[in-house]
Amino acid sequence: MSLKSKVQGSVDTAFEKLKDLSVSVTFDNKIVSGFSFSTGSIVKTDQAYTTIGFLSMSKTYESGIPVTTTSLTIKNDKTINFSRYSRVTIDSVEYGCNIISKDEFIVVLSLAGV
Repeated sequence: MSLKSKVQGSVDTAFEKLKDLSVSVTFDNKIVSGFSFSTGSIVKTDQAYTTIGFLSMSKTYESGIPVTTTSLTIKNDKTINFSRYSRVTIDSVEYGCNIISKDEFIVVLSLAGV
């Protein structure tokens, strides 16, 4: 068994064991593919991807002001291009999201209220 397979197995096991602590996450994206001159409207399609993830928060101080950072960790689904998504919904609350780090196994995103 290769090292990559062992790491992937460990990630899968960790996500399964921590499932009770996870949140349901839906990534939403609207892809604009053109403009319809006949209707005068933008042609777009909606994409959604739902998975589970784990929230974490950290608190730091910048110039004496507390700054709270919220991040979301999810398994990397290699069929999904997370760079296309700028919004994520968790428990009916919408957040803006940016990729902090990404490897073959997990993706960590920073979240900000919108």
